[in-house]
Amino acid sequence: LQPANPTLFPIYRNEVEVRGVVVKIIRNLETQLDQTPLKNEKYIRKIDYSWDYRGEKTKSYTHGIHSYPAMFIPQVARRLLETYSKEGDTVCDIFCGSGTALVESKLLGRHAYGIDLNPLAVFLAKAKTTPINPKKLLKEYLVLLERVWKIKDKGIGVPNFKNVDFWFKDSVIIKLAKLKKAIQQTKDKPMRNFLMVAFSETARYSSNTKTGEFKLVRIKGKKLEDHNPDVLGIFKKNAEKNIAGMADYFKGVTNTRVHTLYGDSSKSNGIPDNSIDCILTSPPYGDSRTTVAYGQFSRLSAQWIDVFDNPDKASLLDNELLGGRASKTLSHALPSECLNDSLDKIAKQDENRARDVLSFYIGLNECLKQAHRMLRQKKYFCLVVGNRLVKQIRIPTDFIIAELAERIGFTCEDILVRNIPGKRMPIKNSPTNIVGALEETMNKESIVILRKS
Repeated sequence: LQPANPTLFPIYRNEVEVRGVVVKIIRNLETQLDQTPLKNEKYIRKIDYSWDYRGEKTKSYTHGIHSYPAMFIPQVARRLLETYSKEGDTVCDIFCGSGTALVESKLLGRHAYGIDLNPLAVFLAKAKTTPINPKKLLKEYLVLLERVWKIKDKGIGVPNFKNVDFWFKDSVIIKLAKLKKAIQQTKDKPMRNFLMVAFSETARYSSNTKTGEFKLVRIKGKKLEDHNPDVLGIFKKNAEKNIAGMADYFKGVTNTRVHTLYGDSSKSNGIPDNSIDCILTSPPYGDSRTTVAYGQFSRLSAQWIDVFDNPDKASLLDNELLGGRASKTLSHALPSECLNDSLDKIAKQDENRARDVLSFYIGLNECLKQAHRMLRQKKYFCLVVGNRLVKQIRIPTDFIIAELAERIGFTCEDILVRNIPGKRMPIKNSPTNIVGALEETMNKESIVILRKS
């Protein structure tokens, strides 16, 4: 086969070489598609690169005021809101995280509810969505900086949560405690909470942890010896960035209501039946212990800013989140052939891991039921989900959700596949916590569009 431009393309001498190249291309495509089929007997995945938003700014407005694991990008939230809801509607994010969908709802003129079981997430979402006059905020910030210098080292009151001296050097604890005391003296609550968000990020980056990790991993050896964070400098950098984001948000925000609720989305949370016009969410990929460790990521910040009534409860958070406690058996009544197939394959290798997986989907099914109860007739439920890998078995969460949802009373209208060009999540994780034992997570996610029948 003679190509038009031999300098750019090789000359294939026979059919065997051509077939070999085609096989490689197919294998590469299969790898890019995470080794999952584009369809099964009932559902079809549609690859749509227009949902990738590669290279676009994702930290506009207040979206970038605090890091958080596996945030879905505002462009996806905005497009779904614009497509499946209208101005004046009431929307709900049942796994709101740090509030991406809530911020976009407020900017687009939608009322919103956000629910999450992580109190740090609820705190961040509330701060992100509460408009504050940036001129007044800047003035309060400058007063705060003056106040910090006047606080003496003695009598400031250091935190007493477990292992605080393991995760923070003594000098850092003193500096953080002084800064926290200065912030707490801010009288205006929304301003105080907004400044505390910058403090939360400062606590993370001043700790003895590898801040690029989701799980708590302590710096070791010479790096720990040399670790001498500029606490006030880190806070100033974060606070000033956040104030700039608030200035943009304040200019663009609409006069709509946002309610953030600390609660379990598998239960009612007081939201009335048939009261929501659109549900938009990005559920966890699986149980927090073996996928994205939301609890470990949040622990130190949550303990410093007092979002738990008892700071030591922060270490138990991963057990409370979706799938946090393994099922006792593999017996279940969930109507999903795709789930049963995945559980069978995983159980042949590791029954304990299969029970972990089952627990997650039992909890997710209860959340789907609550979503159906809250949503108005003929309205849409949009889920951005990942098909995680367990024991090298790719679990088709998108198909499983479609099967479960249709039994509850939804119709699956679409499943779109998008690349994840820059989502803050690990490319590999260590579900067994054995050194060197890694599994790939995912580089694509599905957007499942359900409609209440």
